[in-house]
Amino acid sequence: MVDVAVTPFEIEARTRAGDLVRADVYLPEGVTGPVPVLLGASPYQKSLRWLPPHPIFPFTEYGPMQFYLDHGYAYVAMDLPGTGRSEGTWDPVSRQEGEAIHDLIEHLAGQEWSTGAIGMIGMSHYTWSQWNAARTRPPHLKTIVAYDGATDMYRDWMYHGGIPTTQGFFASWLFGSVLVQHQLNGIDFEVGDKHQFVYEALRHPLDDEWQRRRSPYWELDQVDIPVFSVGVWGKGSLHLRGNFTGYERVKGPKQLLVAHPDSFAGAQQYFFDEEFHRAEVLPWYEHHLKGVDNGVMDRPNVRFFVNNENVYREAETWPPPDGQPSAFYLSGVHSGTVTSLNDGSLTEEKPVVAEESTSWSYPDPQWRAGVTIFDHEGKPDHTARVNTFTSAPMDRDREFTGQGVLTLHASSDQEDLDLIVSLYVVPESGRPKRVSQGWLRASHRAEDPDLTTPLRPFHSHQKVEPLTPGTVYELRVELLPMSFLARAGDRIRLTVSNHDSAILDAPMTHFYGQKVGTDTYHHDQVHPSALELQERPR
Repeated sequence: MVDVAVTPFEIEARTRAGDLVRADVYLPEGVTGPVPVLLGASPYQKSLRWLPPHPIFPFTEYGPMQFYLDHGYAYVAMDLPGTGRSEGTWDPVSRQEGEAIHDLIEHLAGQEWSTGAIGMIGMSHYTWSQWNAARTRPPHLKTIVAYDGATDMYRDWMYHGGIPTTQGFFASWLFGSVLVQHQLNGIDFEVGDKHQFVYEALRHPLDDEWQRRRSPYWELDQVDIPVFSVGVWGKGSLHLRGNFTGYERVKGPKQLLVAHPDSFAGAQQYFFDEEFHRAEVLPWYEHHLKGVDNGVMDRPNVRFFVNNENVYREAETWPPPDGQPSAFYLSGVHSGTVTSLNDGSLTEEKPVVAEESTSWSYPDPQWRAGVTIFDHEGKPDHTARVNTFTSAPMDRDREFTGQGVLTLHASSDQEDLDLIVSLYVVPESGRPKRVSQGWLRASHRAEDPDLTTPLRPFHSHQKVEPLTPGTVYELRVELLPMSFLARAGDRIRLTVSNHDSAILDAPMTHFYGQKVGTDTYHHDQVHPSALELQERPR
């Protein structure tokens, strides 16, 4: 149980949509006079604040409440419209939901116990609420600290590269964290059409108006309040991209920190670490909500943890301006380093062979836990039944920090194909560590020219363009932002499939659908498929 020294009281506010929303207010003990306010907003029921932060309760994302009460802040926990004790229709991360948070912020600013300086707090869904409220520009919202939160509902988690995530996170989040939790508390989850959201998500497989109402990304360029965006490498498949794009889009004073936790559970644990808040987050609130001159804005604009080196580095911008593209070309030559469908290579020499390709058929008869198989001792093998391309050992320490793209020339005997790719650093001794991922459905290959950069394709997802079987297409897969050191003797490895590992990729697995066929990846002089990464000088 989470202990908070004070008993909250409930407040109500009427939104512009006519909904009566409710929130619990925790005031710092022994403090007289008005105080700045931290607002956390989610559909996870304010009545569940007693549950401890634990992976079994992934929705406990509110942070160390008592820590901020002890430092003279009020903490307000809001049930979003249509959830918990708030009335209305649940419309997750929609602009209307952001407007409801806006209206509560302005209500809080007028309370006698409030100074009128409102900040927002919380991770994951609470950060979706922060981006969502910020785009509506409430006058009394002075800052947000966006820890581990997406900005683009379509691209960041609902349809990775056009591939639906309904099989994994989407279902576990919707039912496990929201709907069934309401039912356990005696709240009928059909009230307010909560159950309709899953059907609506499936009815909108393109980035249409329904999706964009749930994507603060498109309005963040109007946000000019101070923003501290904190990403976590271990949440790459869910929130990480949003922390980078959110930082990129907002126009006010801003900083970006990419922290070291390398798992979903680690991200949650870190957000409840008071030392993290004391060093990183509290100074931000103290400056922007209390006016304390503590030098927090003198910190570097961008700080990031370098994987496999285990140090933090800094830069003026993201990606760091001193990075230059390095290309690794796919090759059919066996690397001799791994058992996989093809054991291909990555080479820094452009291909000279006239024709070379890798073909494979699916579903693979040996797949068991997604693409993972098990040996005779029951040990999982994640690479035996996927395609791999592995580099030679590095001849020097090399840091790859920034964006990345896989340009793959591919054909199929079907009218579509899916690409699910991962990038690993493979130490000279030790286990491979995943450092980036990417996804693309070939029929969604069209790019938005205004938002695409050479190393970051931005796919428009506005229409479906089926493949002509047997025709070779150039597909550009956006890789998630990354930072890692490949030491001398280490290798890098790319894995390519059209299916997830139920072990490695959980909970962000994708709906496999009805895929049966043969795909071919071409890597020759005419079709120079390549992995391009930004490399920083060492």
